[in-house]
Amino acid sequence: MKEEYTISLVKKELLGETCAVLTFSCPQIALSARPGQFVNLSCEYFLKRPFGIMAVDKDAKTFSVGVRKVGKGTDKIIKANEGDSFTVLGPLGNGFDFTGVKKLLLVGGGTGIFPIYFATQYANENSIPCEVVNGYRSKNDAFLYDRFSCATSAFHVTTDAGDLGVKGTVMNYLETMNESDLDDTTVMVVGPGIMMKKVSEWAMSKGLSCFVSLEQRMACGIGACLVCVCKIKAEQEGKVFVHKRCCKDGPVFCAEEVIW
Repeated sequence: MKEEYTISLVKKELLGETCAVLTFSCPQIALSARPGQFVNLSCEYFLKRPFGIMAVDKDAKTFSVGVRKVGKGTDKIIKANEGDSFTVLGPLGNGFDFTGVKKLLLVGGGTGIFPIYFATQYANENSIPCEVVNGYRSKNDAFLYDRFSCATSAFHVTTDAGDLGVKGTVMNYLETMNESDLDDTTVMVVGPGIMMKKVSEWAMSKGLSCFVSLEQRMACGIGACLVCVCKIKAEQEGKVFVHKRCCKDGPVFCAEEVIW
């Protein structure tokens, strides 16, 4: 079982009325976390809440998460003050595998943009060419726009409202990409299920390796409760599918293996 740490909130940055970036001091997580992993953060409403890690600062020994208010627990977390203490389990799960990756196409949507930013940070630190496509509802919802713009010159935005970037979903941009520019590209996606399904189908049609981070409801975060199981193809085991735990076996899976 992962060790539980007591941590302190050192910085809170509000992103509109419903989102915030929270930065915590925790050397153990800052020095060991990998893109795609998550933490389970305490709140006053019984269960810890899972959040994908958005960034780490190894020098300052801090990590950051993006939080969107969806209920009482996340609302309470967003309303925390700098200096408040939390308990946390992490880093949890299996993150993205960058072994042998020559070029990256990162696609984010919803709260998936937060872990996508961590992948962008990792790519920069390891000199991996990286292109990012984020989908938002509107210009007002374009969280981290300035940070992504600074992190990579190849940053593209789509909005449902059409008031920033390409009008439509991330697919409206991806379908305009030149196939010759996709040679040796690995795709990594985090966002709503329907978006990840569409992107993974597009990637497979182009012969590209694609990895998705499944966002499921979680309780324990360590593989004990089986709340977050998903269906993964298992032909090699003589089965149509097997159940895998998103928190323990994932949350990152090869897109070709996922039964949507």
